[in-house]
Amino acid sequence: MTVISKRVFRPMGGKAGLAHERIKRLAGVITRAGARVRVASVIWGDGARDIHIYASFANMEAAGKAAAAMNADPDFAAQRNESEADPASYSEGPEMWRTVFGEPQPTFPVILQREYTIDRRRLASAVALLPEVQALRSDRPVIGVVPVLSGDMARIMIGYYAKSLADLGESIDSVGMSEAFQAIMLRAAEFGSLTKARAIVNT
Repeated sequence: MTVISKRVFRPMGGKAGLAHERIKRLAGVITRAGARVRVASVIWGDGARDIHIYASFANMEAAGKAAAAMNADPDFAAQRNESEADPASYSEGPEMWRTVFGEPQPTFPVILQREYTIDRRRLASAVALLPEVQALRSDRPVIGVVPVLSGDMARIMIGYYAKSLADLGESIDSVGMSEAFQAIMLRAAEFGSLTKARAIVNT
């Protein structure tokens, strides 16, 4: 199991450059605290134009230690003061998630994320479908994560990794639209409802 924190930022009008600069600095603070970090922009779908920071940890204890290290980093305090004095983005999080299938794949720069609303009593049945999804294209990893600390706990998010947006598009055409994948999705609909989808690209 891997624990992943998620932060979402939406740059304010006319302040995208400043927002990106601050987000990159924050990613540096998180990296120095011991996390593996991904900074990505939402290119298509839910939250288009948002910027996400994902930080991966071995477990919640490691995440807690990293949070303490961040709070002790002078640059973290400086950024917080700057943001309060001159906001450049709206922010949400961090939320905490954990893997239930697969692991983060830092070498793939593009992810298609699909979020489902799901009753926790049906979670195991939904996760049991993911090996079938992965088998449809074994060279493109799939990951499943669920919230640990969030305002909405009745969710599962499935991530489909790709090498580029063109590669993602090819996977959607050849796998996502296939009868085999659609048959799995019909079975998945018995356990949860697809509510959001987005494509994110490393930035």
